[in-house]
Amino acid sequence: MKVELIRDTPKESGALTSRVYVDGSFFGYGLENNFYKFPNGIYNLYGKYSPSFKKNKIYIDVPNRENIMFHGGNSIDDTKGCVIVASQQNGDNVSGDLSQKLYDVIDAAGRNGEAVGLIVRNDYKRLFLVLGALGIVGIYFLIKR
Repeated sequence: MKVELIRDTPKESGALTSRVYVDGSFFGYGLENNFYKFPNGIYNLYGKYSPSFKKNKIYIDVPNRENIMFHGGNSIDDTKGCVIVASQQNGDNVSGDLSQKLYDVIDAAGRNGEAVGLIVRNDYKRLFLVLGALGIVGIYFLIKR
């Protein structure tokens, strides 16, 4: 099973929104604090009991970091390095905790013997649109000189 976290451009507030896909299908929205995010890359996922949440959560195996997981919340104040996963996004905030549903999906895959991995990357289409727009503006100013 493949879980993808496709990050948008960070906002000035420090909010880093994203979209979460499971096996290519849209699952929900992600929210991270950009100042505490972990690097883009490929990670193993595993289920484990969280003493702070008092329930099972999906943990992300980030090297040199501990207790990085998918959990619920509404704003970047609710996370320091973890990913909030939710059903709705409104600007810099999210709502509708999907962490239990994600746990159930990944746990079922694991019980069926499937390996589960996370791919974290930037939304390159949006990045190219922004860079393209900046390039057009730059060319305009060069021509105007």
